[in-house]
Amino acid sequence: MNSSPYHLLPTVWNELQTFKHVLISAHLDPDGDSIGSTLGLYHLLKSQGIQATIVHQHPVPKNLEFLSIPEKAYLTPSDPEIENVVSMADAWCVLDLNAPQRLGPDIRPFYDSFAGHTFVFDHHVEPSITAHSLTVITEASSTCEIIARLALTSNLSISKDAAQCLYTGIMTDTGGFRHPRTTADVMRLAATLIDCGADPVMIYDKVMNAQSFSSVKLLGKALNNVQVEHDGSLVLMIMRKEDLEGYSSEDLEGFVNYTLSITGAKIGGLITEWPDETVKMSLRAKPQFEVRSITEHFGGGGHMQAAGARVKQGNLEEIVKTIISMAGQSINK
Repeated sequence: MNSSPYHLLPTVWNELQTFKHVLISAHLDPDGDSIGSTLGLYHLLKSQGIQATIVHQHPVPKNLEFLSIPEKAYLTPSDPEIENVVSMADAWCVLDLNAPQRLGPDIRPFYDSFAGHTFVFDHHVEPSITAHSLTVITEASSTCEIIARLALTSNLSISKDAAQCLYTGIMTDTGGFRHPRTTADVMRLAATLIDCGADPVMIYDKVMNAQSFSSVKLLGKALNNVQVEHDGSLVLMIMRKEDLEGYSSEDLEGFVNYTLSITGAKIGGLITEWPDETVKMSLRAKPQFEVRSITEHFGGGGHMQAAGARVKQGNLEEIVKTIISMAGQSINK
């Protein structure tokens, strides 16, 4: 018996390639893995003559715009043709999310009423989204790893464009190959994608060295708002709505990582209050600790050491108090 978690991927691919027009979606507030996996799958499908369209709640972040994105292949709710594209599709692939609300408020209604065949590819635990084909491989470092192995186990050729996308998601979801799921197999897979044309030096530079001057200035303000709790074990970066006037969540990319760079920090978080009264949280933890239960309390989710949530009409002070309390329970277990 094949014990590899990836051994059923060729069967999934055989089913997927029977469809003519495939939609591809991932979670709102997209990151390297969600964009990389959706674009990577797009290129794989197109290479086999299958029509594909990406439909996302939000546009591609600026630091990922270097990836190959053909015109009219990536639609958001503001595009007038999105309803017609959805109605013409016969299959829908949802990537890098485990709960339907993570599709976003404008994309989820389309998915809930979709009459075609549905596929899910994800690496998060405890999926609550329904689909005809559910491929959840929690051992994977990223959804991009799953899509890359889908191609390799199905003997598909990975183009340079696909390799760039898939390498990007693996790099970002492993924290630049620093997180616990950076295994020897993941490094070998990254090398394979480099052999297929991915440029690791260029990708790192485009993704990680893309902060605007205004974003750097905002970082200074954010660092000035760091709050330390539980004898230095919890570090929170808190930004209020008056701090964020004129900014977007994209301007805060990577800020949360500074919270775990402080000596003694076990759990870190970026908590932001936005002008529309939404409170967002992005939490991180060292390997011995977890933050997913905290974000699940607020209707979010993610990984044990990297998770997030958003609360509409949230009370920032009360949310921060709850995070401090729940983080303390995790730290003191």
